[in-house]
This record gives sequence, C-alpha cells and structure tokens, in this order.
Amino acid sequence: MRLTTIIYGGLFSAMAGSAVACTLPKLAMIPPKDQIPGKESEVTVAMTEYSTGMDAYVSCIRAELDAAGGDNAPATIKSVLVLRNNTAVAEKEFMIKLYTDNVASATPAASAPADR
Repeated sequence: MRLTTIIYGGLFSAMAGSAVACTLPKLAMIPPKDQIPGKESEVTVAMTEYSTGMDAYVSCIRAELDAAGGDNAPATIKSVLVLRNNTAVAEKEFMIKLYTDNVASATPAASAPADR
C-alpha cells in the first residue's frame, strides 16, 4: 500500500511539473458581430496571438507526452496529456469559428489566422 502511494505520488508530481511547463494562452476577446466595426484590427491581433500561443501549448503537451514515453507512457499520464491536447485543439477550433463568424463575416477583407 505504501509503495503504491509513493509510486502514484511520483507520477502525479511528474504530471504537475508538466502542467507548469506548458502555459495555456489567454483567450482572445471576440465581441459580438454588431460590435466588430472599427475593432477588426485589434480583434485580429488578439486572435493571432491566441492562435500562436495555443499552437505552442499543444506542441508543449505533445513534447511532454513524447518525453513520458509516447504510446508507451503510463496510462494515467498518457490519458491526462491526451485529454489536455484534445481539449486545447477543440478550444482553438471553436475560437477560430467564433472569429470567422463574428469578424470575417462582418468585414469581407478580414480572414482567420492560419490554423497551423
């Protein structure tokens, strides 16, 4: 029992260290479509910074998974890192859709930041 506690404690400590290393970027503030005129450039810059930050976050998570052993990583660590990765990718996809719906559709000249 004590050995199991020590092993799991070590695994969770390693996961906590990984969480500190990967920094989740601040969400871009994307106003409703009717509040976009005049703010296109500001919103586009914020979205570009968010997108770049999210790419770095996902790369960091994937590097942590590789460092933990990739497909051979302990199941707990692998599941936590895969969940973080999938959640980050889904969030970024949502933000790109929100940006496209609110900003790009409000101004024909605007376009969404590159996905990758």
